[in-house]
Amino acid sequence: MKILRVIAALTVLAAAVFTGLIGKNKIADNGVSVSPTEYKGILTLWHIDTFEGGVGSRKQFLLSVSREFEKSHEGVLVMAMDYTAENAEKAMAEGKFPDLISYGAGVKVKNLQPITERHTESVSGGGYNGEIYALCWCRGGYCVIENPEYKDAKNAVQTLIVSQGEYTNPLVAYSMSKKTEQNFEILSPLNAYIKFTAGKSKCLLGTQRDINRLILRGMDFIARPLNGYNDLFQYISVVSTDRLKAAYAQKFAAFLTSDSVQRQLHRIGMFSCYLNVEYDSPDMSLMQKTNAETVLSAFSSKELIEEIQAAATLAAKGDINELSKIKKLIATP
Repeated sequence: MKILRVIAALTVLAAAVFTGLIGKNKIADNGVSVSPTEYKGILTLWHIDTFEGGVGSRKQFLLSVSREFEKSHEGVLVMAMDYTAENAEKAMAEGKFPDLISYGAGVKVKNLQPITERHTESVSGGGYNGEIYALCWCRGGYCVIENPEYKDAKNAVQTLIVSQGEYTNPLVAYSMSKKTEQNFEILSPLNAYIKFTAGKSKCLLGTQRDINRLILRGMDFIARPLNGYNDLFQYISVVSTDRLKAAYAQKFAAFLTSDSVQRQLHRIGMFSCYLNVEYDSPDMSLMQKTNAETVLSAFSSKELIEEIQAAATLAAKGDINELSKIKKLIATP
């Protein structure tokens, strides 16, 4: 029995020595070695696309920013995952929450925490009752794109092609920029782009995504930004229910909206709400410098967006009453 006790004691001692001298530097999570004395945990970040971006993936951009953040916050890991609005809303309804969520207007986000650690007081639709609950980390913009080579081609339709997504309101941007059009055709973003580049219409009511596509295509075009309204904002919010993780989530939101990160948005063909992102393209530079007079609240429901979409089809044709209705439904910066 004594021998067994001695063996057991030696085993425990060996394990303690191994953990203290070697194991502390080898404890890993998801294959990443971290020190238990400095390990703070994994921050989960859900990313939801509600509108087309510029080029590449916004989620991949978040992952690259996460790696930068981890370098200056040893022991903190950030795991970004793609979610649809429907899946995210279902998960939150079941009580499952990430620590951070990247999203656009129309997504029902629960458990929002006031963002207190930030580099800016800019609201951009993310404020409510004197607090900021959502920070814009990148934005797009609406524009009218003209094909200068269009010359009444055969079978061409004399209408404005409108690129509209499930959560977007390009016709509001059009009407609130004091423009009207009696004939227009609303199509999904990809179908609108295809029809425009096929020479079926002279003008496309599109976004930064179309400009980036046309640049890559090498097609001549003239882009005129619209400054009346914008709802193409990608927000970051803190929703963590863990006190320590929420504190680091605040730091990540601040880092994501810092100048050093915002200047990198040219990598994904997007714009900043806070500073000038430099572009070689004069059209992208002009879009960056255009600030909307009115924006949609980040906390608007999908039902509200659909109501505005219905009114926008009449407002774009010059219906003053419908335009007034829209103005009552949206928020101003």
